[in-house]
Amino acid sequence: METIILKTILCSGVLLGLYHLFLAKERTFIFNRFYLILALIFSFSIPFATIETKQVEKEIPETVFVGGIEQPILQAPIIQQESFDFTEILIIVYFIITGILLLKIIYSILKIKRLKGQKIIYQNRKVFLLQQNLAPFSFWNTIYLSENYLKDSKIDNAIFLHEEIHIKQKHSADILFVEILKAISWFNPFMYFYKKAMINNHEFIADESVILESKNVKKYQELILQEILKQQNLALIHQFNFNNTKKRFIMMTKKNSKFAKAKKYFAIPAFAVLTIVFAEKTYAKESSEILSIEKDNVISKVFSGSPYEEVQKILNKYQALLNDKKYAEFDRKITAEDRQRLIELYAQLTENQKDELPFIFHTSKKFEKNSLNENDLKEFSNSKKYGLWIDEKKVDNTVLKNYQASDFSHKFVSKRYKNAISKKNPQPFQVNLMTNAYYEKYSKEEPRVLMGFKAKNFVKGKDTIPVKRNIEAKNNLSSVEDKKTQDIAYGQAVDLTPAEYPGGASKLRSLVASNFDGPIMTGDEGTLKSVIYFNVDENGKVNNFNATGENEKFNTEAIRVVKLANQDAVWKPAQKDGKAVKYRYKMPLTMNFETYKKTQ
Repeated sequence: METIILKTILCSGVLLGLYHLFLAKERTFIFNRFYLILALIFSFSIPFATIETKQVEKEIPETVFVGGIEQPILQAPIIQQESFDFTEILIIVYFIITGILLLKIIYSILKIKRLKGQKIIYQNRKVFLLQQNLAPFSFWNTIYLSENYLKDSKIDNAIFLHEEIHIKQKHSADILFVEILKAISWFNPFMYFYKKAMINNHEFIADESVILESKNVKKYQELILQEILKQQNLALIHQFNFNNTKKRFIMMTKKNSKFAKAKKYFAIPAFAVLTIVFAEKTYAKESSEILSIEKDNVISKVFSGSPYEEVQKILNKYQALLNDKKYAEFDRKITAEDRQRLIELYAQLTENQKDELPFIFHTSKKFEKNSLNENDLKEFSNSKKYGLWIDEKKVDNTVLKNYQASDFSHKFVSKRYKNAISKKNPQPFQVNLMTNAYYEKYSKEEPRVLMGFKAKNFVKGKDTIPVKRNIEAKNNLSSVEDKKTQDIAYGQAVDLTPAEYPGGASKLRSLVASNFDGPIMTGDEGTLKSVIYFNVDENGKVNNFNATGENEKFNTEAIRVVKLANQDAVWKPAQKDGKAVKYRYKMPLTMNFETYKKTQ
C-alpha cells in the first residue's frame, strides 16, 4: 500500500510540473483542461497497471550432477506477538480526516442551496437572484447573481455569457471531481495545486469566450475590476472576481508561442515514460505463468485461475511487508476478514500456485499433555535466550517465579524465525506454555486453521542435522545440550525413516541429470552449486520447491528439472512411530561448465 501511495504522489507531481513547465502559459485552454483531468486519473490508476515483457531463454551445454542428502521438515506454529500497532491508528486517523473532508463538500453544496432569493428563467438558463450583494457565480446548472444585476429585465451580456460557459462545459463537475480526490488523498500535497490550476484554466476558457463575443477587452477588464471587492467564502464555485485577476488579464492579451501546438504532443511520450516508470513490471514466459522481475517478490506470480488472482489482490495490501519478508509482522497486521478469505481460497489453489505463496494453511493438531520440571522453569527464565508466551500471550520471563512446574499441562520450544527477531523480541528461541485451566479449555475447542510460513533453519548450529547423523545419535547423545538440539530440530523424532523416491535416490539423480538443459548458462561459469529443497507430504506428494545458491538462474533451472522429475512420482512417505509424516528433502547439486569455455 505504501508503494502505491508513493507512486501516486510522485506521478501526480511530475505531471503537474510538466503542465506548469509547458502548458500553463499557453492559450491551449481546452487541451489544458483535459490534460489536468487525465493526469489525475492516470496518477491514481497507473500503480495498479502491469507491463509484460518476454523473458529470453538460451540453451546450455550438458552438465555434471552430484547427488546429495535428505533432511526432514520442521513445522512450528506462528504465535502472534502482541505489540502496539501504529498502522491501525493511522488507518483510523485517515478515515476520520477523509470523512471530515467529505462532509465539508456536502456542507458547501448545502450552503449554496440555502442561499435566499428568487428563481427565474433567463434565455433558457436557470438564474437565481440573490437578496445578498454577492459577485456573480455559477454552480452546476444555475447562475447565481444579486438582484441589482437584473435591470430592465436584462442581465449584462458579458456576465451572463461568462457564467453560461461554466455551465455549458460543466466546470462544476471538474471541481467536484478534484475535491473528492482531495478528500480521499488529502496527504498528497499536489492535489491542492491541481484544484487551483483547474479553476484558473476554467476562468481563462470563460474569459476567452466573452472576448470573442464582445471584441472589447478593455471594457471586460473594467467590469471585472468593479467586482473585485465583492469577495465571498463559498467553495465549489467559480467566482466572477476570483483572486487570479492579474493572471486573467495577462491571458486576455497574450499570444501563443510558436511551439504551442508542438507542446501539446509532448503529453504522449510523457505518459508513456511514466507508464514504464510507475507501472508494475513482469516477465511473461511461454507457459501460463507470469514472473515478477522484482527480486524476492513473494506475491509476484499471477495465474489465470480466479482464486489465485483474488489471493493476489488480498496480498497486494500487504505487499511491502511480504517483499521485505517481514512475515511475523504480516501475520500480526492481516485483518481477520482477509485471513478468513485466504483460508477459503487456499483450498481452491493448485499445488503449483500454493508453492508460490510464502505461507501455508493447515489444520492444527491438538497438542498432547507433556510435563514440565523445575529445571525447565529455571531454564525458561533466561530472558536473553527465550521469548515466553503463556496461554498464547507474551509475558515477561520473570513471571515464572509465580508458577510451579505442576501448574502447566503443555510446553513447546522452537527456534524463532529470523524475521521475527527484533529489538523488542531479540531472543533466538520461543517457549509456549499452557496452564492447566487454559489447556482444559483448549482441549475442548475445535481444531484451528493456522497460518505457517516456509522457513529453512530452526535448529542450533550452522546447518540442519543430516538424517543419518540423527539416527546414529539416537543412543549416542553426548550432552544435555545435544539432546535439546535434537528435540528442537525434529520434535523429539529420533526414530524417523526418511522418505524414498520410487526407484531410489539414484534414479532421481539420473532423471535430474538427463533433463538438465535449462535456459541460462553460457558455458564459461565454471563450477556452480545449489541446494534444492522440497517437501514430501504424508501421501507421498511433492511440493514447496526452493533452492539456495549464488547463481539465481542456475537455481531456477535446478528447480525446474527437479519438479519435472517429480511430476508424476509418488514417494514412499517418511515414517515416525509407524505414522506417515511430512518430510523435507535436501538435494545438493553441483555442475561444472569449465570444459565448455571457449579457447582462443
